[in-house]
Amino acid sequence: MLSRELMASALLGLSWLTALMVALDALIDARALRQRISKWKQSLVRVEVKADELASHEVEQRIKQLDGDGPGLVFFDRKHVSLVKGGAVVLDGATVEVVGAPGAEVWIDAATRAQAAACHGTSQFDAMLTAAQGAGGGLRAVRSFIRAGQPAWLEGTREGGRFVATMVANFDPHAFARARIAATLGLVLVNFAWVTLGTVLALWPPAFGWVSIGGAVVLIGHFLGMTPLAIVTREKSRAPSVAFIRGAWHRDAVKHEVGSSSSAVVDG
Repeated sequence: MLSRELMASALLGLSWLTALMVALDALIDARALRQRISKWKQSLVRVEVKADELASHEVEQRIKQLDGDGPGLVFFDRKHVSLVKGGAVVLDGATVEVVGAPGAEVWIDAATRAQAAACHGTSQFDAMLTAAQGAGGGLRAVRSFIRAGQPAWLEGTREGGRFVATMVANFDPHAFARARIAATLGLVLVNFAWVTLGTVLALWPPAFGWVSIGGAVVLIGHFLGMTPLAIVTREKSRAPSVAFIRGAWHRDAVKHEVGSSSSAVVDG
């Protein structure tokens, strides 16, 4: 049987290993975002869209029926598709033709993506419910667009009268990147503060006294809770081109709404 001292040492070691792995992973993500912000200083421009449809973004989702008293649906993201169709934009007072580079990303703000994924009435809910009842569930495509009259931010290279875009966004991506860097660094601080507090309490004399046992509880909480918290933070830091939408609908909460710049298409 393992001694209390050995188990305490193992818990302490696991907690600090978890803390270091979480911090390393988070700092890698923050570094990547900082590098992208630095790159944007030379490659990011704001334009006014003239093309009917400059770019679109699609999330394919699997539809499943929820178990419960009332009808409900749950959605699982399957793949994300960015499409830069290209067309005319106004850049620095001149009309420029945008073309999409291979693998170009389309960034759509969270509010627009949420609007695209929302239920816009009972008829749409019923259509999705019918699709979900098929073998394996149904599929739907949640689509968002960047169209004429909207501002857009382009990352890429200007080549005379055309702009080769590696990213097209309908919002300034600086705010997103800075907010995610702040959240990631905040996670690192909470991570080390949590494990340090637990360590100090766990080593508080006398060994295995009430304070020491309380420290062990804090360390167990860190070991069990920090990884899920890190996963949530990392998911929120995914580029909008591959950000998760997911979601769930309940029929008793459906309201009659009308969408404008987005759409959801069902494939049974």
